[in-house]
Amino acid sequence: MKLFGKKSINPLLVDIHSHLIPNIDDGSQSLEQSIGMINELISIGFKKLITTPHIHPRYPNTTEIIMSGLKELQVEIKRKKMDVEIEAAAEYYVDEVFYAKLSSDEPILSFGDRYVLVESSFVNKPVFFESVMFDLQSKGYRPVLAHPERYQFLEGRIDWLEELKSMGVLFQVTLGSIGGYYGAMPQEIGRRLLQKEMVDFLGSDLHRETHLEFLKKGMKSKEVQKCINQNRLKNKELL
Repeated sequence: MKLFGKKSINPLLVDIHSHLIPNIDDGSQSLEQSIGMINELISIGFKKLITTPHIHPRYPNTTEIIMSGLKELQVEIKRKKMDVEIEAAAEYYVDEVFYAKLSSDEPILSFGDRYVLVESSFVNKPVFFESVMFDLQSKGYRPVLAHPERYQFLEGRIDWLEELKSMGVLFQVTLGSIGGYYGAMPQEIGRRLLQKEMVDFLGSDLHRETHLEFLKKGMKSKEVQKCINQNRLKNKELL
């Protein structure tokens, strides 16, 4: 498939991480902005979007808020006859509130084969993250760590990520990181994870239009194209 010019680029088809529901987190701020970004994702080759609003101390969303916003977006996509499927899950911030939710067996928003997208503090290594990952798995969920390449406390090392991988935690690297949006260190760690075949999903983590240029750069990179061509990712399984 020819994307981004004359060069043949294989698309990802399914995106599992974005912030496209308007006015509920730090992503899209209007329905018009959401539709504009979705049109761009369609042009890049995506056929299915699993959008993942934050459930975070700053954005205490609920299943009801997310599903209501999704329905509004789905209605507009249908009205405009856009050739894309859209679903919703969530990006959960792992803290005491999430642990309490999990411990009390509250429903967790998942996608596909009970995959749950999670994140932690970027600055400080979480003290009980591993135990929460174990509990998620014991309840039949499959945790997916969002943007592992971007955690500043790693300081260029991936020991902690290797430990999580050995526990069965899956990884989602952000295309924009590979494209250089977040700087040299996340780009380097992301490439290393791809080369070591530690990446299970790629995602856009699309919040705003400025991310799109770097998303495209990441998609064109040799590491990402090799990953897609060798069918090493689980994205396509979600079609």
